[in-house]
Amino acid sequence: MKNWLMGVSCLGLVACSSGQGNVTFTAYGEDFIEKEIPASAFEDGWTVKYTKFLVKLSEVKVANHEGETAAEQTAAKVYDVHRPGPVDVAKFSDLAAEEWDEVSYAIAPVTNATAGNADAEDVTRMNTEGWSVYVEGTATKGAATKSFHWGFATNTLYEHCENEDIGNGVTVPKGSTETVQLTIHGDHLFFDDLQSPDAKMRFDAIAAADSTGVVGPDGEITLDELGLVNLTTLPSDQYGTGGAGSVRTLRDFVTALVRTVGHYRGEGECSPRVR
Repeated sequence: MKNWLMGVSCLGLVACSSGQGNVTFTAYGEDFIEKEIPASAFEDGWTVKYTKFLVKLSEVKVANHEGETAAEQTAAKVYDVHRPGPVDVAKFSDLAAEEWDEVSYAIAPVTNATAGNADAEDVTRMNTEGWSVYVEGTATKGAATKSFHWGFATNTLYEHCENEDIGNGVTVPKGSTETVQLTIHGDHLFFDDLQSPDAKMRFDAIAAADSTGVVGPDGEITLDELGLVNLTTLPSDQYGTGGAGSVRTLRDFVTALVRTVGHYRGEGECSPRVR
């Protein structure tokens, strides 16, 4: 496939004799991105519906802890995971049929990305603005409706990907294809803690930010408005930063949450490294 770099590593006679197989990587936004995050999922009763969720995926790598690389693609493509998925991201053929326990990928603000399944104008905007993630949608609660259009230039490498039910990385099957899902979690943008496994989803503080700007309440929540909300003004049991000194405003907080959207094979985890 054009612009995809593929390689095969054969580690000695034992690995060579194990045969070969294929791996396909896909991206998927789950129901929370494709459909909605229901009011029942929020502590404060909001419903969020995305209309666009763009991620710039690159640096998909299959390797092992010994430093051997089976396959890698470095080119970046833009995917709208709000669209029904999963959607193919990378296909690697003829890899050594064995366990490759180090899988990684990046969501990074590469400026020469091409289209995955995203529209050409969205790709151009992502490259021009230097964004790695862009989301837009609406939140509703009773008669209240708020919209948001947020672009982020975060640069995150998701390393050591694993799923506790499947294991580390990926095991290439002999003579067949293994499908690996890079799962994007849209609910993470609304968590109220950066560290706690018991974090809840909330939207009240984000909605209230609509009144902090010069224009006043207009129904749209901007990142600039979130930047005017000091975390110290919010309830003490919400928006915990885990001691991150650089996270002082609600904009900082949501930007930090953006780095947690990348997951592995559903609920599997990767170690996000800030770059």
